Parts: sequence; C-alpha cells; structure tokens
Amino acid sequence: MKVTKHKKARKYMSFYMNNFGFREPLLVIVDGTFANAAYKIRLQIEDQLKKYFQCELKLIVTACIITETESIGGPLVPVCQLLKKFLVHKCGHEKRPISGMACIRAMTKTCNYIVATQDRDLQEWILSRAGIPLFYLHNNQVPTLVQPSDASVKAAAKKLHSRVHVREVDEKTLINLKRKEGLVSESQTQPKRRKKVKNPNPLSCKKSKKKKNVTSSHEIPGVQSQSIETRKRKRIKLPKHVIEQHFKAGGVEGTV
Repeated sequence: MKVTKHKKARKYMSFYMNNFGFREPLLVIVDGTFANAAYKIRLQIEDQLKKYFQCELKLIVTACIITETESIGGPLVPVCQLLKKFLVHKCGHEKRPISGMACIRAMTKTCNYIVATQDRDLQEWILSRAGIPLFYLHNNQVPTLVQPSDASVKAAAKKLHSRVHVREVDEKTLINLKRKEGLVSESQTQPKRRKKVKNPNPLSCKKSKKKKNVTSSHEIPGVQSQSIETRKRKRIKLPKHVIEQHFKAGGVEGTV
C-alpha cells in the first residue's frame, strides 16, 4: 500500500511540475487545522511529508495563521508552539492580520504552494481553482495528496493547446525565412488548390429516348390524333374434345 501511495504522489506532483511550474524544494503551507490534527495523533509533520513526497520540501506558515491560532488559545497553545517551529513566510498582512483561510487564498494566487489543511471550506475552494495541490489527513490519520481537480486538468489542456498554436506560428516564420534565402520556392510552400467539381459534358451524355405516338391511319380533320396503343391478342387454346365435338356437330348440320 505504501508503494502505491508514493507512486500516486509522484504522479500527481509530476503533473503539477509539468503544467504549473512546481519545483523542488516544494513549499507546503500548514494551517492551524492540519497542525491540530497532526498533534493529536503525534505525527511528525516534516519527517512524514518528506517520506511521503520523497523529495526536498519546506514547511511554511504565515503570521496570520499563527495569530489566528493564538487567538483561540486553550487546547491550541501547543499547536501554536508547533507552528512557530516552521519557516514564517512574509504574506504582507503583518500589520493587519487576516484569517488563515483568507491569507492562504491570497498566497496561492502569486506563488506555487501545496496547501495542508483539514478545513472543508478551504478544501472546496482549492479544488475549484487550478494549479493548487491539496494535502490533508484522511480520517484525521492517513497523509493523502488529492489527485488534480477538474479545474487543474482543464487549465493544463488549455496550456497545451496554446503551445501547439505557438508551434504553428513558428513553422510559418521558418517557411518565410526559407523563401527569403531561396531554399524553397513559392510553389512548394503554397497550399494545393482543390479541383472544383465540374458539370458533365453535354456532348458525351446520351439523349433520353422519347416514346413514339402511334396515330391512326384515318385522321379526322379538326380533331387531335390520339395515340393508340398496340395490344397483342392472346391466343386461347381449346381442349381437343371440344374441337372434335364442334366438328361433329357441323358435319351433322351439313348433311341435313
């Protein structure tokens, strides 16, 4: 199972590296909810994440996340001490701290970060955006990197399409340079014209045969001649005994 998880993690991160410019060391933003879940199960966050991703990474927090956790106090005091061990990244909200969710939203718009959070609202927001990997503890126990969202897949497809379009432009530029240098003639570069479909030659077409009207030998003046269709008379065969009986009757009548 561990091998399968590592393979999936490498596959997902290679997707983000190829399409959204992620590079090592990977930057992972840890918020208060993730640090609290890790503290409850005594999870060594940095060690476990390095084993999971099998690459160099840095765990970072912001002043807004630390301030939000401190304001809650109580059972989150040790969680706040855990967050302060990570690298504090400048977020631009030091003078006027904002909520941890709003800070992470602003951070992910300007740079590539992996977001480690247990906040459901923040997770849904991340999945609706392109190019933001989501990391969380499944059932608050198992470290899991979520597969790229539909928004990320669609954005990667658009980028690929734009790259292909640029290549077509480069090909046209190369053809123009070849023309100037005389390496290729204009006839070779011009697209071939499609032949138009022509109408058939009227002289080669067979004329349609017209039906001849058979007129009567005696035409009445002032009356249009009507066509008379010739019909074949059917020959009826009589039985032999009928013919013999007919001739016998004729012979008797002749004698009388």
